[in-house]
Amino acid sequence: MIKDFYYNIVNGLNVKENLLSLKETLKTPIKGSREKDALLSILNGDFSVLTELLKNEDPKIRKNTAIVLGILEAPENLDALYEAYTTDIVMYNKATYVEALRKIGYEKYKDELKARFEELKKIPVDDENRKHVVDEMKQLVKIFGNGKLVFAGFGLENECIFTTNRSHKEVTGDQIKKLPHKDFPSGIIFKTKALEDVIHIRTYDELLFVPDGARTVSADPKKAAKELFDAGIKEYIFRRVLIKGEEAEQSSGYRVNFRTELRSKDKQKAADFAKKFSEELELLTNWGLSNSVSNYDVEIRFVETSSDKLIVLVKFCILKDDRFTYRRETIAATIKPYLAATLMQLAKPYLKGNATVLDPFCGVGTMIAERELAVNAKRYYGIDIFGEAVKKAEINLKSAGVLKKTDLINKDFFEFKSTHLFDEIITDMPFVTDQKSLFDIEKIYEAFFDKADELLDKKAVIIMYSRNPEFVKEYSHLSNCTLKEDFEISKKDNSHLFVLAR
Repeated sequence: MIKDFYYNIVNGLNVKENLLSLKETLKTPIKGSREKDALLSILNGDFSVLTELLKNEDPKIRKNTAIVLGILEAPENLDALYEAYTTDIVMYNKATYVEALRKIGYEKYKDELKARFEELKKIPVDDENRKHVVDEMKQLVKIFGNGKLVFAGFGLENECIFTTNRSHKEVTGDQIKKLPHKDFPSGIIFKTKALEDVIHIRTYDELLFVPDGARTVSADPKKAAKELFDAGIKEYIFRRVLIKGEEAEQSSGYRVNFRTELRSKDKQKAADFAKKFSEELELLTNWGLSNSVSNYDVEIRFVETSSDKLIVLVKFCILKDDRFTYRRETIAATIKPYLAATLMQLAKPYLKGNATVLDPFCGVGTMIAERELAVNAKRYYGIDIFGEAVKKAEINLKSAGVLKKTDLINKDFFEFKSTHLFDEIITDMPFVTDQKSLFDIEKIYEAFFDKADELLDKKAVIIMYSRNPEFVKEYSHLSNCTLKEDFEISKKDNSHLFVLAR
């Protein structure tokens, strides 16, 4: 097929259509790489037929030829592509040439491309040329990206939000009680000049920043960009970023990559807003803030309110989070570590030092690791019927420094036998999935409490995270335990943390 397309081009037969088919075939996932090798074999180092097409009078033929040459990544075509880039007066082709040069290897023309980058920043942008200028700049920014960025805002006064479990914000609030703070819909909002003193807290999900000057903006994307720009969003971000030890605001040509997210139930509305806002902010900041959907340093997040306004939040993705580095392996049903930490803080008054602890559905070991970080135990036993989970738990618990006092067992909990009794059971209970019906889950709860009765010591406790509180209340008596605490964790998924004791 690829051979037919190419030889039709060689013979001048329907060049435009065959070139388009050639391009689409090369871009096809999986199959494309095989076809690329086939075409390179046919060409055998002679790209003259294709490079001649870069001079064709039809701009779409020139554009598709540049795409094909970029895919082939042959350095022999560098000069021809650069010449086409500089001589083609059609703006919508420019970005395609730069992308092809970037794939092939642009170093020979790096200075010229940098000069074009600076020139493009000075071109007046209007509705007619906006898309073409933005597209070309996006490709040039990929070439002239920064070195490794680091967060440098620790010494500044920052207004921040810890997003937390909405039902128990106080767990995190109590840990920052020395700082001025108050409730925020998704967590706790506070101010500090010593971020390093609180960043280690384990019970928050995300750390978000409230930028100076504009807490809310218009829901219109272009107006939102202008309002944020006028409020100094670029300067706010740059003050909190370093590149190779150099302050961003003093670095010529410095850029920070950002992505935009609008939290909205309307996915199309969110996508349209992100695109228009990002393009406008790039233009306003002269690409000092450059949009990237994958390789980004900062996320600018918008949250809808009841009025026609959006709350503005900033997430510094370059701000390293070392709290859960032990969790190197996960599986689909793994509990989020910040939630596991929150559960352990809620249950902390009932956790005993020097206890022998059993987790009958241990998964990848997150509950065990967070239990140990809350209160040291004497010994842990982690059981799971899923062998892959047990292997991953071994990796995680070794990283957490708990493996030496943990026995991991790949077995059905209901077949587990023990010669000694346990002081504590901690567990994230199974829940309804495609593999487990509500009837199956009910039987697990009934069997669990019955089994717990034979494994627990006289003054033992059960710390249970459950999405089926009705079964806890119906069958917990089988364990000869009484309910001490019932913490509602989430109304949405009907989850609770239960503390039961003998």
